[in-house]
Amino acid sequence: MTAARGPRPPWVLAWKPILAMVCIALVLFTGVLQVTHSHPNGHVDPDCSLCMTAHHVAQGVIVVTLEISSQRVARVAPKDFAPLPRQRFVLKLANRPPPVPDFSA
Repeated sequence: MTAARGPRPPWVLAWKPILAMVCIALVLFTGVLQVTHSHPNGHVDPDCSLCMTAHHVAQGVIVVTLEISSQRVARVAPKDFAPLPRQRFVLKLANRPPPVPDFSA
């Protein structure tokens, strides 16, 4: 049995929600920082890690178009219905042996 510890502060009991809120706030803060980031001259600063990362990762997109053609296909009749066995797994070696012939008569 564990020893009684006494009352705990409320932040100890709710550390997971607090951690989740801190993570969400951090993501929102960095998103706002990236959107509002600018320099006085309006150009990319080679010493700014945010500018270098943003322009290094952002790449041009090549538009790819595919020509799709379709042709009518004749309907194929399905095969006759074959009922499945009642057992899920049929083991061939689980069958009973053949009857023994009676030679007493």
